[in-house]
Amino acid sequence: MKSSMIWANFSVKNADRSREFYNKLGLTPNGPNNDPKLASFKFGKDNFVIHFFQEESIKEFLPPWENSNNEIIFTLSAETKNEVEEWYKKVVDAGGIIIKEPIRDKEGYFGFVFSDPDGHRFNVLLMDNM
Repeated sequence: MKSSMIWANFSVKNADRSREFYNKLGLTPNGPNNDPKLASFKFGKDNFVIHFFQEESIKEFLPPWENSNNEIIFTLSAETKNEVEEWYKKVVDAGGIIIKEPIRDKEGYFGFVFSDPDGHRFNVLLMDNM
């Protein structure tokens, strides 16, 4: 399968502090950057996006037994709900571990979270509400 976009999600203690830090480094904000629980910036010439989510926001991507927020969670963009469901089936068939079943969240995004056999997490996400 092919994803039209990919970005990374980091857990941080304080999104405002991260926003201030990366602004001082001269990085370009990804959008208005006015969510108090999220700082988002573009890195490199290809504008790779890294979101810095405040800890409590990123916990939904972690399984209940996981206490660490140090993992990078890459998000793979889907174009349709059907594509999310196709990713889900392929992940299950390939032996991936489903951490969060496909669901439409309170912001209206549709997707799921899985890990590969080594425990690296990915979020497949449809942003059709934008």
